Amino acid sequence: MPICPKCHKLISESHYERHLRRCGNPDEREPESQVPSAAAMESPEGGIAYGPTGEEGKRNWKKWVVVGFIIFLLIGSLALFFLFYALSLL
Repeated sequence: MPICPKCHKLISESHYERHLRRCGNPDEREPESQVPSAAAMESPEGGIAYGPTGEEGKRNWKKWVVVGFIIFLLIGSLALFFLFYALSLL
C-alpha cells in the first residue's frame, strides 16, 4: 500500500490518486517505493512497526465513548419505561 507523502498515512492503491487530490498535495508523482523496506519499518525499540501509529489510536477512544453513551441511553430509556409502567399499575 502506498504512503501519502504529505500526511504519511497508508492509502489503498485504488484510492491513492483521489487521496492526493483531497490531501492538497500538488505533487502527484508515485512514492519511491510501494513496499517499505524492513529498515524503514523498524521502530526505535528494535521491533518492526506494523502500520501507522498516528491518528488511528487517538480516534479509537472517541468511538468507545459514543458506543458507551448509546448503551447508557438504551439502558436508561428501558429503565424509565419499566419505572413508568410500574407507576401506572399503582
